Amino acid sequence: MELSPQDAKKDGLVQWLFLNKKLNHWKSTRATAEVIYSMVHYLKREGALGVREDATVRVGGQTVQYVFEPDKYTGKKNQTVVPGEKVGPEHATVTVEKESKGFVFASATWHFSTERLPEQERGDFFSVSRKYFKRENTGREFVLKPLAGGEGVKPGDEIEIHLSIRSKHAAEYVHLRDPRAAGLEPENAISRYKWDLGIAWYEETRDSGTNFFFEWLPVGEYTFKYRLRANMAGTFKVGPATLQSMYAPEFNAYSAGNVVTVR
Repeated sequence: MELSPQDAKKDGLVQWLFLNKKLNHWKSTRATAEVIYSMVHYLKREGALGVREDATVRVGGQTVQYVFEPDKYTGKKNQTVVPGEKVGPEHATVTVEKESKGFVFASATWHFSTERLPEQERGDFFSVSRKYFKRENTGREFVLKPLAGGEGVKPGDEIEIHLSIRSKHAAEYVHLRDPRAAGLEPENAISRYKWDLGIAWYEETRDSGTNFFFEWLPVGEYTFKYRLRANMAGTFKVGPATLQSMYAPEFNAYSAGNVVTVR
């Protein structure tokens, strides 16, 4: 702002700083102080320092007005909660409006339970997709055959899972969890740190699934692979793989669910 006061990139840089604070931790008090001084300078130049802020939330015919005075602390529970018995299709749209200058951060979170598997993957800053492959020996080499919906495998067959995750913003302390079907057993039962694709993670094998813990997840797309072996006949539902920031849980994503048949 000192060199180019009218540069339009300044607003995007402020938004990046706030997201960086939500998804990462700053390494020192000096780094925090530098950001605060730069933000105060930005707000002063924009005429938004020490002014009244407001936000209007509209959801399902309900309108809630929030007011933030510069000399009053309103606490952390600035939220609108819709009880489960009142939730309907009209609540699928949430509108947040702000008349005063500057940015406002808002998030909408659904808490629900269902026995129906998700048919599509969902996500915003994060996204995750999962694919199942049958690993076959052709005599000369192993090939991966995609498992289509409803296609079964036999006990003893080897299955390879591909988890593709995408991140739009660099984040620290991210958890990827992939549930495992009851009729499958892991090929590798040892939990350990791994390094590949330019990042490091801790891969943990548990009875119910496989966990991937990332201390640092850069922007980009990454695919992780691991293998299971079918050991029990039956039809098994597999819940979605989930990707979530451990300290900012509103940033999350989940894959589609799957059904694995072992004949």
